[in-house]
Amino acid sequence: MTDKLSFLNKFQTNLSNSTRGAQNWWTKYLFHFTDISNALLILESGCVYSRNRAIALDLMNNDNANDSVISKTSELHKNYARLYFGPSTPTQYSNEGIRPRDSISENAHCPIPIMFVFDFIKVFMLDEVKFTDGNLATSPNIFDNINDLDKLDFNLIYHRTWFEPQDRSRIINARHSEVLVKDKLLLEDNLGVLVVRSEAEKETLLYQMNSDLREAYQKKIFIQPQTGIFINEWFYVNNVSIINNSIHIKWHYCSKGFCESKFELKIIVKRLDNNTAKSLTKIEWHPANDMNITLPEDLQDKNLEILIVIDNIKAYINSFD
Repeated sequence: MTDKLSFLNKFQTNLSNSTRGAQNWWTKYLFHFTDISNALLILESGCVYSRNRAIALDLMNNDNANDSVISKTSELHKNYARLYFGPSTPTQYSNEGIRPRDSISENAHCPIPIMFVFDFIKVFMLDEVKFTDGNLATSPNIFDNINDLDKLDFNLIYHRTWFEPQDRSRIINARHSEVLVKDKLLLEDNLGVLVVRSEAEKETLLYQMNSDLREAYQKKIFIQPQTGIFINEWFYVNNVSIINNSIHIKWHYCSKGFCESKFELKIIVKRLDNNTAKSLTKIEWHPANDMNITLPEDLQDKNLEILIVIDNIKAYINSFD
């Protein structure tokens, strides 16, 4: 065993022993979340690329980032793939979920989040790995010696409960502490699992993969196996089924009264044998109730594809035999 691996094993064991509650399992992993449209490109390329490389390779369909935060991040650090020590970061709080257009601030929007969960030790065993004690946009300390992991305050990094107003700045900044991998991070050997919010979003992710990717990842996709991975404050599609020629759609409802927000809903049902389709559109719609839609006769007992679009965002797609 190398000195580096020995240090990491000891560090991780001590970190796990000193971390209590729901955050305990975080100590074994590092986290990268992105919108499903980007996630599919990451899976196809086999890498999480740096921001600059992803843009150059046209692998960023959805820019999750806040414009002002990106403008404050140095060009040097845009050459690194970026991970967090824990999920449910303040950035995730700001951009996760399908939001009304007037609630999207500075283009920060990750409508359908997919969480990539990486092995802590395997990532830190790579060359040219750096890490911070805060948000890169705030000029934190940046370390490149793994021994300096001991300098991080993981009580603050993993902090996810309430805090006094005077502690806000340092806690929020610590929650953003990052791990930086030069240029790209390979999924092979480093990725543990993928995490999604619902059965419907798992189906949507799998349906848009090619057959080889589906074979490789279908057993690695988990639906919120632990609490605290996602913010879960905005609505999304929970489950879609067809029973007795009726489409049943169950929503995850918004918290904090957000369900009064209005959206444009479009549901498109296509026959797969001849590609004919019918659609239902609702303007100024909000998800107050689950939906049951009786299929017209020409769509009954057919192989179908169901697409749900909310404010031009593909919220669900899958086929039914």
